[in-house]
Amino acid sequence: MFKLRCRHKLQYLIHVALLAASPPLHAAAFPVEAMFEAEAGAPGGPWTQEYLGSNVISGGSYLSTPSDLARADTPGAAAELSYTVAVPRDGNYTVWLRVLAPAADAASLYLALDNGAYASVSVPFIAGQVAQWTWVPVTRWLAAGERELKLQYREGGVGIDCLLVTALADFVPQGYGAYPLPTVLPPPGEHPRLFARVGDLAAIRSRFESDAQEMATHRAVLNGFIASPAVVALPVFVPGGPAGSNHQVDVVSTIKAKALFSLLYEGGGAPASAQRGGEAVQMLLDYLAAVRFSPGYSHPNEKGDIILASAMVYDWCFHLMSAQQRAYVVTRFTQIAATMEIGFPPSRQGAVVGHGSDNQLLRDQLAAAIAFYDEAPLVYNIVAGRFFADYIAPRNYAYAAQAYHQGASYGTVRFLADMYAAWLFRRMGAAPVFDPVQQMTPYHWLYTRRPDGQWMRDGDVYHSSYTNSRQTWSEPLAFMLPATYYNNSTLKHEYLKQSLQQSTSFIHAKDSIWPILLGNTGMDSTPNPATLPLTKYFPDPAGLMIARTGWTDGIHVESGNVVATTKLGGDWFGNHEHYDAGHFQIYYKGGLAIDSGIYSGRDVTDPAIPLEYGSAHDMNYHKRSIAHNTMLVYDPSENFDGYANDGGQRFPGEEPQTLAELANGYKVATVLRHQSGPQVQAPDFSYIKGDLTAAYSSKVRQFQRSFVFLNLKDAHHPAALIVFDKVSASDAGFRKTWLLHSQSEPEISGDTVVIQRTDWDYNSTLQYNGKLINRTVLPTNAVLAKVGGSGNEFSVGGINYPIQPEADYSTEEAGAWRLEVSPPAASETDLFLNVMQVMDAGSALPALPTTAIASPLLAGVQIKDRVVLFSRSGLPLGGTVTFELPAQSASMQVLVTDLQAGSWTVRKRGSGGPIEDEVSDDGGALYFVANGGGVYDLQRSASGAGRAAAALPASPAVP
Repeated sequence: MFKLRCRHKLQYLIHVALLAASPPLHAAAFPVEAMFEAEAGAPGGPWTQEYLGSNVISGGSYLSTPSDLARADTPGAAAELSYTVAVPRDGNYTVWLRVLAPAADAASLYLALDNGAYASVSVPFIAGQVAQWTWVPVTRWLAAGERELKLQYREGGVGIDCLLVTALADFVPQGYGAYPLPTVLPPPGEHPRLFARVGDLAAIRSRFESDAQEMATHRAVLNGFIASPAVVALPVFVPGGPAGSNHQVDVVSTIKAKALFSLLYEGGGAPASAQRGGEAVQMLLDYLAAVRFSPGYSHPNEKGDIILASAMVYDWCFHLMSAQQRAYVVTRFTQIAATMEIGFPPSRQGAVVGHGSDNQLLRDQLAAAIAFYDEAPLVYNIVAGRFFADYIAPRNYAYAAQAYHQGASYGTVRFLADMYAAWLFRRMGAAPVFDPVQQMTPYHWLYTRRPDGQWMRDGDVYHSSYTNSRQTWSEPLAFMLPATYYNNSTLKHEYLKQSLQQSTSFIHAKDSIWPILLGNTGMDSTPNPATLPLTKYFPDPAGLMIARTGWTDGIHVESGNVVATTKLGGDWFGNHEHYDAGHFQIYYKGGLAIDSGIYSGRDVTDPAIPLEYGSAHDMNYHKRSIAHNTMLVYDPSENFDGYANDGGQRFPGEEPQTLAELANGYKVATVLRHQSGPQVQAPDFSYIKGDLTAAYSSKVRQFQRSFVFLNLKDAHHPAALIVFDKVSASDAGFRKTWLLHSQSEPEISGDTVVIQRTDWDYNSTLQYNGKLINRTVLPTNAVLAKVGGSGNEFSVGGINYPIQPEADYSTEEAGAWRLEVSPPAASETDLFLNVMQVMDAGSALPALPTTAIASPLLAGVQIKDRVVLFSRSGLPLGGTVTFELPAQSASMQVLVTDLQAGSWTVRKRGSGGPIEDEVSDDGGALYFVANGGGVYDLQRSASGAGRAAAALPASPAVP
């Protein structure tokens, strides 16, 4: 039989020089890993090479034997497959085989070591289930030297993908072998290489010694840690007790700070003079020996912080550690990492959203992988292998939106994890791993900043549960890391604004190391946001437009600036995202059209009971469409996985694990048109339209929603938001409901509702003073009703799902009321046209009058000197479009949406010559100045589309 010899010698023989001062450790010698592809070399009979995708098997191919071979009850004399591993020392080793059993009678093979006897190895097979690739361990004592691993077939049809030999007793390679080996590698034999290389140290020292205000607090914090006693005194851990761990954040922060000091100031000295480095090493070893976690303890951030500290000490104090000490650190890494939620190998969670997108892999395990690379390359191959295979593509896909799908709170946290990964590879010496559009993501939170210092709500929000009304909502590191990585002065300005707040500490002491490591005191921090356009479109897969009337620096609830978010949506990513396609919010001197519900609160009857992710309030109300300013279509027979039937949007599925899964059924909306203008900096109008049909079940045949935000540039009546909907249900009996949520009780009068905010904050120092007036133009004779009040704030189908804030001082804006607008009679298709304007609650001035404008093709409204028109059919209009404006002498600025792209002329009957303008395919809108009332004809040229105009010029006027 053919004998295949694969001499994959270990490339990392051990350096056994021990420091004389190193304390003895009762730990295993340095771990050994050797990986073999089963198919390496030319296979001989009875083994043949089979091919599959590299996402299924390691290397893209494997070996198998014909399924009709008779069972070999005794092994033959010669090895059929042979692999040689260089074993550096005597010890127990585990040989892991990644194998496949296609049937119950094809579930074993023979394995022998050196000249030892062959023994059968069983391959798991479960009747009635699809055959799965499985890792099977065989533990043997191996003497130092070259050892031969030999395989023979026992039952025909068994497949073997790869073999792994390791001395890591706690390592289980579940998920390993499914990812190609990374081609981007750490610089071999070089330390430091974790968040810094030798060429970076001078700049880091300069920041640590800088007199810049942005570094003062962090330097003081780190100096306090550096000077702390080098003592590890963890609380006694009681298994099964109330504490899930005896982990101490300050002790780990002390270890990291001492290691950093050693890197910066002791790196070139002799080990005996490296006082802080020696303390860091000893403290880490003592900490790793003492820290404990209860089984099932599900807080990966704490375990990740220990792993990060281990990596920093290993890399930054490398020459101060013996090989045995390093081996112990790696061993403890595998033990701790294996109990993280993502596991080790990190294969238990998805790479798109969820805890798998936190620091577990993207910072902590990657940091360890880079630090350990020369001595334990398996760790890097596993962690970086999955990173490059699974993590980059979905992030670059999401970055194109320039917004983060996990909302105001979790978006900043998840994005920060991405930035740690970006910095890890940059400081390692690699090229950028992400698309540079990554730097635009924080603009999402920059644009949602309200004048009261909070963010417009989006998804699950926890900042509101613990921040005081006099504190700015803040995540400074989520701005600092991209600011310095991309040299983005706008993000630097926002970082400084957040991090230098005097009322509270916005960077935890444990994170003071990051501004020193990755900051940049020399870069510019201007321009500030005031120089940015007031409207920003966030494209697919977000489908979001945020419009403002100005920028506010600091907390100023008296500011006259308006902020409006108009979210259509694109892909639904799940996890902390809500079922809120088509949602809008308006802030003016208080949240007026708001996002309802509380993410993290307390039980009303027993405040000791927390209500958080997945609670009855969360799943029946807070995350659901009924808690948002969107549309309900009620099918009484619809089932929402046992949760309340709110009449809202479908559940696309569990959170997607991969980009491929995201592409299958998670698209909930498509942006059809978007445009703002005519000025870029301070546009008069901001328009976005989308198709939301996919957000609903088959109960909705079609749903299109259009938003037009008007910056009226009037201090007394600053802005208006117009929402136009065309909704077709599959059954005329399915009731349609247009929603508007508010903090205070709405006042209904005919087709108009008034919402006011005049409440004071918890400290009685800030008072809101905003008012929203909404007029329902369509449907004619619409039914307006309000739902809410005490005991009915979060009602779905007559059942209230109550919750209360965690603290009295919180800035929760949970809402207590909603306006429901429905057609007066059942119909398959209905049009909704609502126009909202804002003004001061204390103003004696009347609201602006609104006038409905209708024609066979168009529906719209006039407010102040603005006119906005939409296609009744929802289809782009061509040919000739005619409408009549009310009689008046003053000119009006007219926006006609839903037009086909091309050259258009506008003529007022009985007046002078026409004007000509272009309509772009992306915008589909025409904006012009109409001189008084009368009949206007819009005519598209017969030649069809002219030049595509990305943005409108100054508005042309009809003579």
